Amino acid sequence: MSIRRYVDYMKLNNQDIAKLGEIATLLEVSGYPKPGNVHRTQDFSDMFYEDFLISSTSIRENLELVANNASTYYPGMLNQINVGRCIYGCIRNTQNLVKTNTNLGISMLLIPMAAAFGAIKDEDTLFNFPHILKTILENSSTDDAICLIKAISLANAGGLDNKTSEYDVNNKDTIEDIRRNNINLYNLFEMSASYDKISYELINGLPVILKYGYPTYAKYMNDYSKNDVTLEIYLTILANVPDTLITRKYGDRVAQKVSKQASTILKNTKIASTDRLNQLKEFDTFLRNNKYNPGTTADFTAASLFVGLVDKYSQSGI
Repeated sequence: MSIRRYVDYMKLNNQDIAKLGEIATLLEVSGYPKPGNVHRTQDFSDMFYEDFLISSTSIRENLELVANNASTYYPGMLNQINVGRCIYGCIRNTQNLVKTNTNLGISMLLIPMAAAFGAIKDEDTLFNFPHILKTILENSSTDDAICLIKAISLANAGGLDNKTSEYDVNNKDTIEDIRRNNINLYNLFEMSASYDKISYELINGLPVILKYGYPTYAKYMNDYSKNDVTLEIYLTILANVPDTLITRKYGDRVAQKVSKQASTILKNTKIASTDRLNQLKEFDTFLRNNKYNPGTTADFTAASLFVGLVDKYSQSGI
């Protein structure tokens, strides 16, 4: 589903875009009871709810910066938008306050999206958003790619490492190889798209976000609480898209099993019902007991909320 609202222009400035991105991440992490992930009543042994709140506030500066760069340099000087540098800035700011990987995936999604929103001009519509996003990534610089590698390394997270012989973040020669071969962000995402759904999402027009996440937001936003809408987005994405993080740790079979359980809950219970709440709690317990963490689903949920919030406020402003 494409973004449905065709507007003549966005009544949002770059500060607004950044604010809505931060709000999206706060809503996502606060979703209760979001199965298998940190939420307002559940922590992990090494990650706490408060860590994610801190991480949410740590990304606003670079969301605003990249939106401002895009509004200034799109479409004439695309290599000056600095998407990679702003992803790295999010991770650096977060790591100064939280010593664990809480928002690499979210930063990799929201920073390019904020750039695309910032690039929308008076004559554009939000319908052009996926095309603008792809254009920005295709014209990113080698420095952007290097900054992404540094961000993955700083976050100490899996991503491009150990999946391909080229441009492994653990290889000391990778940065020089990227520079020598003139590799940009789009190239890196293209190489990793076969095993990483975030990379695939970014170079293919946001298929998960625009097919499952955003439409769910648009369907329920006026009739249910923000928490219920967040949970519905999360559950809908998980039911339809096996989670990359679970697949990476436990294999396709387990990821498919988790998605099937999410689908059963969606089909057998209604949003905001007592039955839904009870089954979500049971599902949460099952995932935690087995250490199945749908982390990529959480990232897609935050990104879907970001699109929904920008769409909602694009006509009225904040």
